[in-house]
Amino acid sequence: MIKMSEGFRENRSSALNGGWRSQIEANLKRASAQRVRALFEEMNPHLANDKTFESRWTNKRKDAAVLIPIIDRPKEPTVLLTVRSADMPSHAGQISFPGGKIHPDDESPVHAALREAEEEVGIPRDKVDVIGTLGLHLGGVGFSVTPVIGVIAPAVELRPCPREVAEIFEAPLSFFVDPKNHIVEERELQGVKYNMFAAPYGRYHIWGLTAGILRSLAEILREGE
Repeated sequence: MIKMSEGFRENRSSALNGGWRSQIEANLKRASAQRVRALFEEMNPHLANDKTFESRWTNKRKDAAVLIPIIDRPKEPTVLLTVRSADMPSHAGQISFPGGKIHPDDESPVHAALREAEEEVGIPRDKVDVIGTLGLHLGGVGFSVTPVIGVIAPAVELRPCPREVAEIFEAPLSFFVDPKNHIVEERELQGVKYNMFAAPYGRYHIWGLTAGILRSLAEILREGE
């Protein structure tokens, strides 16, 4: 497990000493929290006219929503993440938040995120205390994702669906608040190099859209410091 730096442990943001929830609530009202983030374009402006990548941006996007489950542990809050099953048709084996496509009968992105979280990891939707949502996050493969931030009590029993989820794990919220734990990785597709967000945590390599959303969450908690 990657340890927090001692300097950060000693100078931890006051938001994580009991005020993290109120800080998230307050900062979600800011325009900066609700801005649309085209993550792939932010990281790769040089690929705007590249034939290999431009179809990712011009194809019709699919609306989706994910739940960022923050478990209110007694010592410190943690973030729940999943490892997707190797049998999933998309993003197999990758680390993600519970979530998926918004269905026509979903009342809102929040409803979709709660429904998917209940289906994937067994969190009853009435056990999620929703704080609010971040602005749309546009991924590099055609998804427009609304991240929903919700608080979960430690006593809530988790029951992962084995068809969709291979593993669940928790990481300290403070880990993601520390900017030193967010990096940029260079990858390559068909000979073209591109950049991606990443936040490696122990043996879990968190990257792509999930890492980008975690970076946005970190900015919400650090905003105003």
